[in-house]
Amino acid sequence: MSGAISVKILFLAADPSDASRLRLGHELREIKERLRIPKAPEKYQLEQRESVRVGDITQAIFDVEPNIIHFSGHGTSQGELCFENEVGKAQPVKPDALAAMFELFAQHVNCVVLNACYSEIQAKAIAQHIPFVIGMNDAIGDQAAIYFAVGFYKALAANRSIEDAYKFSCVEIQLQGIPEHRKPVIYVKKDLIPASKSRAERAIPNPFTPLHGRVEDTQRFFGREREMQRMFEVLNSGSSVALIGEEGMGKSSLLWAIRLQAQNRVQPPRQSVFLDLNEVDNEDEFYSALCHEVGIPECKGYQLNQNLKKHKNKVLLALDNVGKMTREEFFTRGVRDKLRGLAEGSNAPLKLILAATEPLNDLFNDSHDEGRTSPLAGICQEEHIQPWNETTMRAFIASRLAKTYVSFLEEEIVQLVEESGGHPRKLVQLCYRSYARHTGGVE
Repeated sequence: MSGAISVKILFLAADPSDASRLRLGHELREIKERLRIPKAPEKYQLEQRESVRVGDITQAIFDVEPNIIHFSGHGTSQGELCFENEVGKAQPVKPDALAAMFELFAQHVNCVVLNACYSEIQAKAIAQHIPFVIGMNDAIGDQAAIYFAVGFYKALAANRSIEDAYKFSCVEIQLQGIPEHRKPVIYVKKDLIPASKSRAERAIPNPFTPLHGRVEDTQRFFGREREMQRMFEVLNSGSSVALIGEEGMGKSSLLWAIRLQAQNRVQPPRQSVFLDLNEVDNEDEFYSALCHEVGIPECKGYQLNQNLKKHKNKVLLALDNVGKMTREEFFTRGVRDKLRGLAEGSNAPLKLILAATEPLNDLFNDSHDEGRTSPLAGICQEEHIQPWNETTMRAFIASRLAKTYVSFLEEEIVQLVEESGGHPRKLVQLCYRSYARHTGGVE
């Protein structure tokens, strides 16, 4: 249990009104006190659910995604754990039912502690699916149960292993002069414990990637749904679109996402084609790549017009890094004129979505010599991509951390928000370094 990865502990308590009363609140307070002691208090996160009903169990695990689950309450001599029903009375749950539930949560639950009488039967069943499970082989008194919890979490807070923490919990009972130190039992399923690796190898891969370039994984694309909706509204009105924003604002990722969703959201449907101008060296390569992606014979000029008009599908062309067209050694103004001609009119064979770092009239200022606007500016509605606000940044951080065992502290999140200024790429890079610090990875 060493390292900076946050360990999530879920404390479940049930004290039905028709059973003898237990000092569960005292046990919870003791656990909280022990977890505040370590030098890195952020290492442990303790979530609690009290008066737990059977229907609350899975919801609590879904909500918290804990690594350790601690149940405190009553057990029967048949090995059942007692939760509460709708009116607060005892509702026993059989061992095979809980074992089946834990099988479904085995991916992130590493340890289950059943601090209840006769819970060894439950522990043995659950241990088929969970690496470490602790139960009681007989009835256990209130004081012994509390000192068991004290010893266990005191040891965890001191960076001892789960097996060591179990031994310390038994010793804690013995030190208090309570003759019940042999009642806690542990089941260790060695084949469920990952093979010994370095901490960096055991850690979940840093979720804050890619650090540069466009996001092509649809599961990682984030935070631009409003802009995307606006883009499709403009495209469906018959206009072409230019996404304008500074470097690293997420234009390329948005462009890619629009291209992927265009088939279902552009009306009437168009074949979507993506070209990154940084991947072509000159004008000839541009026309060659365009024809290849569309699926027509390689051509340009008048023949390109004819082939596009005869093509079975009208085309939506997403062009990234349009600024490369300003470099006269690679592209003439004729390319822009050609694209305008192909994209002009509501029934044009080509519609454009462009991504650029500057407004098109500023980017292609060679047009100003003749008192005209840029050909592309004349057919594209410009949409300016703004930085993320604080709400979006916080939601982004939470979404990337959701499937890890790491949580950022509030003061850490505030600093990330302030330093990034809402700049998506900068936020990703800052979060990447923060995550690496938490897991002991390389920054």
